[in-house]
Amino acid sequence: MLFRPSIMKSKRWLAMNRTKPAAFLSSLAACSMLLLILSCCKSNSSGLKTGAEAKSARPPVVLTFFSNNPDRTAGQGLVEQRLIDTYLKLHPSIRILVDTLSPDPQYQDKIKIENASNQLPDIFAYWPGVTFLAPLVNNHALAEWQDTDVQDMGFVPEALDSFRLDGKLYGLPKNQDFWVLYYNKKIFADNGLKIPATQAELLHVFKVLKARHIIPIAMDGQDPWTSMLWLRTMLERASGSWDYSRKAMDRTDSFLHPPTVLAASAMQEWIRAGAFGSKFLNDDYATARSLFGQGKAAMYMMGEWEMGIAFDRNFPEEVRSSIGAFPIPSIDGGKGHAGDLDAWYGAGFLVSDRSVHKKEAMQFVKWMFRPEGWTKTVWQSGIAFPAQDYRGFITGREAPVQQDLLGIYSKAASYSGDTGGLAFVPQAEKMFNDGILRLEGLQQTPRQFEQLLDNAAVLTHDQFAKY
Repeated sequence: MLFRPSIMKSKRWLAMNRTKPAAFLSSLAACSMLLLILSCCKSNSSGLKTGAEAKSARPPVVLTFFSNNPDRTAGQGLVEQRLIDTYLKLHPSIRILVDTLSPDPQYQDKIKIENASNQLPDIFAYWPGVTFLAPLVNNHALAEWQDTDVQDMGFVPEALDSFRLDGKLYGLPKNQDFWVLYYNKKIFADNGLKIPATQAELLHVFKVLKARHIIPIAMDGQDPWTSMLWLRTMLERASGSWDYSRKAMDRTDSFLHPPTVLAASAMQEWIRAGAFGSKFLNDDYATARSLFGQGKAAMYMMGEWEMGIAFDRNFPEEVRSSIGAFPIPSIDGGKGHAGDLDAWYGAGFLVSDRSVHKKEAMQFVKWMFRPEGWTKTVWQSGIAFPAQDYRGFITGREAPVQQDLLGIYSKAASYSGDTGGLAFVPQAEKMFNDGILRLEGLQQTPRQFEQLLDNAAVLTHDQFAKY
């Protein structure tokens, strides 16, 4: 493109001088000699490019970055993009091509396909645990991190452990996630409601809100993963232990015990009482978030990462300034209580071992997770709880909902960690997804669901028994 004008000019000049070939050739020879002299003047005595010229001529290192946060203008997607943009300014020889996909099940399916075809991105977000990591590790697809790489980065030890398999570290975690009920303080106050700590108190809240034509809880009922998180909290509320699910999944025990039926029965009792409105199984993530953010639902069941709603200007200030949070209440006849928190370490970033720029990819991820990078940004932006020590970044000016969540997390009597996990292999996952949908649609009894859940655990354990 830079030479196009001069080329066009030469063509016009040639057309005007076709009747004078000798003069044209003479002029052309003179121009060629002049260009040669100028070229020699610009070269060093050896005829080679200088170091600066050689460096500028090198092609940039191009890294591919795959994220499950498609919105690059808000939330964690914005933080990722800001960090990427800053890194590119500091490293002009690097280029980072960002690709995104949502919702998470589709994102996970794409990673599985790219793993099978050995075409994983250089850097990508993914989840911890054997069911996610094992297929990648078995395919020798993941770069391994050494503990010395991250020893001064403030990671919570348990957070790193969630990305280990056979003692080897394959990813760096982003956040400490936990499951709560957000609530609209103004709606509660206007209707004389208090934060419920028991199932009986929660059912009373449902009754009052329904009478005033307010949806009690906004929920993403379309995606099974939200129901899975709700279920595993209810299993703890019924059994009194996060180990109940862990032992059933690793087959040192099973789900064929009364707490499973009690948990499933309590879930159906919420639904029969109108907890989520009449069409919640058709509501996706965005719909549920909008119902709460627009003040059309009094509560919203979701993870701590949605505290960013308080800063989302797509929603009315009246709602944003009224958001609080509280733990999932206990259930009648159960041994667990609201102080037991379903808290785990969520997605992190992994690097492909087949990347032609693996060193540069790992350098970027390590830079991204320096404490003043990811940790400071997501905490002080009110977006998430980092998987690194963020205490030094607490300002005392956190939003009310952030303070509520901090209180819930710091005062919890127990944490689920990975022991509360319900993660299944594909065949078992389909079985679970179909079963939880029927349970929530009141088309399956708790006793039938108990057997289905245990069958899914058996299928998963048989495939990953060696881990």
